[in-house]
Amino acid sequence: MPLFMLLAGVSAWYSLRQRTTRAYLRERVVRILVPLVIGVLVLVPPQVYLERRLRGEFSGSLLAFYPHFFQGIYPQGNFSWHHLWFLGHLFAYAVVALPLFRWWNTPRGRRQLAWVARLTRRRAGLALLALPLVLERHLLWGLFPERHMLTSDWSNHALLFVAYLYGFVLAGEPPIEQAMETQRRPAATAAITGIACIGALMWHGELPDHLPPPYSAGYLAFWTLYAIVAWSWMVTVLGWGRRHLVRPMPAPLRSSWLGYLLYLLHQPVIVAVAYVVVPWHAALATKFASVFVASLAGTVLATLAVQRVLLFATEALSGCPRGRRFRAPS
Repeated sequence: MPLFMLLAGVSAWYSLRQRTTRAYLRERVVRILVPLVIGVLVLVPPQVYLERRLRGEFSGSLLAFYPHFFQGIYPQGNFSWHHLWFLGHLFAYAVVALPLFRWWNTPRGRRQLAWVARLTRRRAGLALLALPLVLERHLLWGLFPERHMLTSDWSNHALLFVAYLYGFVLAGEPPIEQAMETQRRPAATAAITGIACIGALMWHGELPDHLPPPYSAGYLAFWTLYAIVAWSWMVTVLGWGRRHLVRPMPAPLRSSWLGYLLYLLHQPVIVAVAYVVVPWHAALATKFASVFVASLAGTVLATLAVQRVLLFATEALSGCPRGRRFRAPS
C-alpha cells in the first residue's frame, strides 16, 4: 500500500502540472470519490454477504441481504468499505497535501526539493528517507490501535501520507529516480531479507497476533524492520522498473486503468473463490494453492472484461475514436 500511495503522489505531480487547482480537485472527485461510492455500493456488499453465509449468519439471497448491508458498522454490523479504504485515504491526502504541492512548485519550494535530491545522491542516501517511516511506526502504532478508519488510523496515515508526499517529490526531482535505479540492488537485498524475517515470524505464529508490547525493545525492533522493508520495496520496485520496464507493452496492457481495475476487483474475486474453497475437506496447502491460482486467474479475466466494457461504453458515449484510452484514477 505504501507503494501505491507513492505512485499516486507521482501521478499528482503530473496532474498539477496541467491543471488549475479547481480542475485538479474536480478530477480527484471524479476519479477517486465517485469510484469509492460506487465500489462501496456494488463491490463490498457481495463480500460481506458471502462472509455472513459462510459463518451461518445469513441464509437468504444477495438481493435479500442488500438492505441489511446498511445496518451497523462492520465487523459488528455489515456496512464497510473493505479494501476500498485506500480510496478514502487517497482522496483525503490529495486535498490535504494540495497547498504543500502548490508551494513545492514555487521557486523556494523547488530549492527544497533540490536539496532532498542532493541528499539522496550520496551513498545509501535514499536510506535516510526511511527515517520518518521508522519514527512514525515507533511513536504512533501503539497509540492508535484502530486500522483503516479515516478519522482515527493515525499510524497508517503517517506512513501512507509520507509515501504520497515522497511520490510527488520523486516526480518533481528526476535525480531521486536516478538514485533509486543506482541503489536498487542494496534495496532489493534489504527488502528480500526483511520480508523473509517477517515471514519467519508469521510462520512461527508470532505475527500478527503476538506483537511485542508497545515501546518494548521487541516492538521497536519489529517496527524498525517493517518500515525499512516498506521503503526498500518502494525503492526496489521503482529502481528495477526504471531500469527494465521501458519497452512498449502489448496493446491490452497499455491502458492506465488496468492496475486500478486490478485493485478494485481483486478482493471480491478472492472472497468469492475462498467462499467455495474454504469448506473443502482438503489439506491447507491444497486450499491455499487453489485460492491463489483461481483468484489470480479470475482477477485478471474480470479486469480485462471490465476494461473492455468501460472502453466500449466510453467510446459510445463520447464518440471518441476506437482505440483512444481513458486515463486511470490516481
